[in-house]
Amino acid sequence: MDTNMNATVRQDDVGKGAARKLRAAGRLPAVVYAQGAEATPIHIDPLTLTTIFRKTENRNTIIHLEIDGESVPCLVRDAQRHPLTREILHVDFYRLAEGQSVLVDVPLEPTGRPAGASLGGRLRVIRRTVSVRSDWSAIPATLPVDVTPMVIGDFITVSAITVPAGVEIVYESDFNVLSVYGKKGGDKKVEAEAEPAAAKA
Repeated sequence: MDTNMNATVRQDDVGKGAARKLRAAGRLPAVVYAQGAEATPIHIDPLTLTTIFRKTENRNTIIHLEIDGESVPCLVRDAQRHPLTREILHVDFYRLAEGQSVLVDVPLEPTGRPAGASLGGRLRVIRRTVSVRSDWSAIPATLPVDVTPMVIGDFITVSAITVPAGVEIVYESDFNVLSVYGKKGGDKKVEAEAEPAAAKA
């Protein structure tokens, strides 16, 4: 889908007061930065940005900002929200260069029905995302993981996940991402449970 959106460079209208005025006028203050370069303050249409992400349902969507006639590919690195209304207040865009690799979190996508489900087993999602390094133009939207061979007591570790060519999962030590648990005769519905607190740490 089209992920292009216009951006206007802010000249002297920076600071909290200027940001409030922009938001009151229906614009969203933002900055574009790159490693070793000075950040460029801009403002954009917040509706266009939220529409793009709602349609792609991908947190790693590449946004192409049209700035002074130049198309600038960017990742959204941070979005500040109001603590109560959840309104987006400010966005940080990370400018990408051709051939540049990036480190991002990519969701795992369990596929199939575990063999252990017929005996009452349930699928536990221990980690919902993993850190991945790849060229920014080839970031996978998800990483499918086939769970059909799993029986009660089985685990899938991060090292066992198959990734596309050019994509690397980054981790310091191997860890479990999915498991099947339960006893025979229980509820046969397969469900994904919330990530345990220990996995979030």
